[in-house]
Amino acid sequence: MHQPVLFALLGLSIGLVAGFPTQEPEGGKHWVLIVAGSNGWYNYRHQADACHAYQIVHKNGIPDEQIVVMMYDDLAQNEANPTPGVVINRPNGSDVYAGVPKDYTGDVSAPTQLFALKCTSELLNQCLSSRLCGPNDFVFVYFTDHGAPGILAFPNDDLQVKDLQDAITYMHENRKYKKMVFYVEACESGSMMNHLPADIDVYATTAANPHESSYACYYDEKRDTYLGDWYSVNWMEDSDAEDLTKETLLKQFKIVRSLTNTSHVQQYGNKTLAHMKVIAFQGNPSKYTPPSPSTNRPPITNPDLTPSPDVPLAILKRKLMMSNDIRVARGLLMEINVHLKYEYALRHLYALVNLCERGYPADSHKTSMQYIFKKCSQLSRINAQ
Repeated sequence: MHQPVLFALLGLSIGLVAGFPTQEPEGGKHWVLIVAGSNGWYNYRHQADACHAYQIVHKNGIPDEQIVVMMYDDLAQNEANPTPGVVINRPNGSDVYAGVPKDYTGDVSAPTQLFALKCTSELLNQCLSSRLCGPNDFVFVYFTDHGAPGILAFPNDDLQVKDLQDAITYMHENRKYKKMVFYVEACESGSMMNHLPADIDVYATTAANPHESSYACYYDEKRDTYLGDWYSVNWMEDSDAEDLTKETLLKQFKIVRSLTNTSHVQQYGNKTLAHMKVIAFQGNPSKYTPPSPSTNRPPITNPDLTPSPDVPLAILKRKLMMSNDIRVARGLLMEINVHLKYEYALRHLYALVNLCERGYPADSHKTSMQYIFKKCSQLSRINAQ
């Protein structure tokens, strides 16, 4: 065989080895950041998703000191909770709240998440820099909440796409991770990751593309709210059932994309990482025990899929249909009217975002944009209470 051919084959073999990343962080650790950005009983599903995600990574061998959970924590003891102290993520499901760390509760904000992600000192005694992040670490980030084009929502502020991408860039430049994976549950969530560079060892999947809603699921009549989000429960129920030492991130993506038939699940960033095993990010391979076949649960025949923006209205309509009290019915009708105005405002917001994306001058609609943002924010705060 000619020498040039030998060199070519040698280069190809080295390239193939380098192209598929290792499954274990050499000298590093596994870290998990779980964020539920909403509050209020209407938004039950987001914190239920977050609690379920914690149970998965905890059961799969990641110690609590390497898991950071951010959530408002107003469900377990909420006066609307018929099972005090218990949060579920599936009809007749088991409690997912027990044991969840209280790293950051109450008014979790966008800056708090960014400080946590960047591992900077602004968090004082709770700073993640005392625990997180090294150049050999694998990091898994799961976010669940409301969204809009270029925005992930928090109770009193928003996380802008530029700020999130800047934080990821900061982490890369300061060697805060070796490999990092994001799973993002929100409407228009693709808009937060569709500019993710492919050369910084970050891989992301999102519940929807940049222009569509994600969907709530599993309405519970006993609790009068939705228990989960469709993309989220699909990846988590898959992780509960599969042997994650054999399943790749790509396989999980394809399964979730197939099951999530109400929106277009997307993948972004360095897609080579998708060939890594799920356990490399959702657990510790050395401590992981695959689930037995008996743990598989039957699928829910009617998942009650509802666009996320329609959830408050759908809940109110269900309550109205079940009410026999005229005074209660009148109150529900008033609330329905408020939510209809809220949705009307959001439609105008999306129209203005489209104008911005098409390059129309900002001065022509800047004032209207600010006004609608303000009204949407005011109404969403009311709805969360």
